[in-house]
Amino acid sequence: MEELQIPAGYLWRRPGHGSCERDVTVCVKDGTIDTVRTTGPIQAAAGRLVMPALVNAHDHGRALTNLAFGARDEFFETWRGALYAQPYLDPYTSAAYAFGRMALAGIGTTLCVYSSINVARLADDAEAICRAARDVGIRVGFVVPLRNQNTMALGDDAEVLAMHDPADQEMIRNTWLYPWPTPADYVALVRDIARRVEGPTVTIQYGPNSPHACNDELISAIAVGAAEDGRRIHAHFMKSLPQREWADARYPGGIVRHLDRLGWLSPRFTVAHGIWLGDDDCKLLGSRGVSVAVNTSSNLRLFSGTSPIWRYMAHGMGFSFGLDSFSLDDDADMFRELRISHWLHGGNNISPRLTLPVLFDSALKTGFRIVMNDDNYGAVELGMPGDLVGLDYAVMSADIAEGLVEPEDVLMVRASSRHVTDLWVAGRLIVREGRLTGLDFESLQREVMKDASSQADRMRAMQPLLRRHQSTLRAFYDAGLHKRPTA
Repeated sequence: MEELQIPAGYLWRRPGHGSCERDVTVCVKDGTIDTVRTTGPIQAAAGRLVMPALVNAHDHGRALTNLAFGARDEFFETWRGALYAQPYLDPYTSAAYAFGRMALAGIGTTLCVYSSINVARLADDAEAICRAARDVGIRVGFVVPLRNQNTMALGDDAEVLAMHDPADQEMIRNTWLYPWPTPADYVALVRDIARRVEGPTVTIQYGPNSPHACNDELISAIAVGAAEDGRRIHAHFMKSLPQREWADARYPGGIVRHLDRLGWLSPRFTVAHGIWLGDDDCKLLGSRGVSVAVNTSSNLRLFSGTSPIWRYMAHGMGFSFGLDSFSLDDDADMFRELRISHWLHGGNNISPRLTLPVLFDSALKTGFRIVMNDDNYGAVELGMPGDLVGLDYAVMSADIAEGLVEPEDVLMVRASSRHVTDLWVAGRLIVREGRLTGLDFESLQREVMKDASSQADRMRAMQPLLRRHQSTLRAFYDAGLHKRPTA
């Protein structure tokens, strides 16, 4: 591979640690960082700030925002019912647009928790999505969705279906309630997808939707398969208070201990959200090396609460940050996500505090491990991946006199996706001067919007049914039916 020279007016060599270095050139060779040398002022890059590319440790790779198909922000357990209104978009185009938007925001690595439950087309969709990631140029961890119970709520599907208006039940049964593969077939599916798509910039993970969506047979099969393959497991867990209540009623000895007995807990396991994890949970999870993908904006918008990062830290749990296809302003801005997370969890009255070194070590190094199952990331050093983001520091700091504040202080307060000018992944320039180099982002956007618009009538027609469905879910939880112990 040709040697790449990246000049920078400012280099934040290891974000969170130390100040930016001035006037340096980063040399990337064969996809990894080879040298970093001081070069003296370089006029063409005087206003560029370079640092490791960002990592999105939990996302769904959706082209459309939730509002675009009528899923308004509300209590999570009822909000999730509105996901059934999503239009079916071409998997390649949809993923390319989503990944392109992330790349333009400075994200070089992302997890993609695919949400489709249509198993018949899952392998083909995975191929298309991973091809889109390669064409855009970002790294991706594709999480294969696995579930076999509790599709609509924290309760038996037949019981929840019976609570619906009789006129709605047939459509719900025929469109949302699929027959599930056997656990052995699910494991075989994950392995088949891995054989088709895995490579240097693509990893495949087992993706149980959540513990409540999988029976013990499937949980055990996932544990065995992941251990044999050396693959990661990534699961939504303890996102809402009802999920905590469901778990406490069903597992009096603790659901985390139950998952430990069935083999899930290891350094290859990531909990997504983890808002309602208690001290005993975190103590056991931390002792097993489990990590958490924190989703600050998503949790705020769905009224789920804030992740107890101080508790993770107290018990030695690794954690990172994800957008969950649900950023604060629907713009995939990872810089803002990190800033908000730091403000929420970095206060002096919080112990342990989320300091800047911990914030960036978690966001980059732990995030890379969550997605790529590899710890070698987080600094611009010899042998690290050649994944770098360039920002327009001149614009970011236009009103600030030279020498008043450090560049990293400006970045922490002001950096956003609009300041991203360039992005390199594995030594490949995938964003140049704010534009994708491998694909036409504007054409992708037009294609996605045209496809979605063609299904607008269907989405509108679905809304009355979905509102009735959400009303039924609200009645289910208000009645406390999710809190009944299982015989």
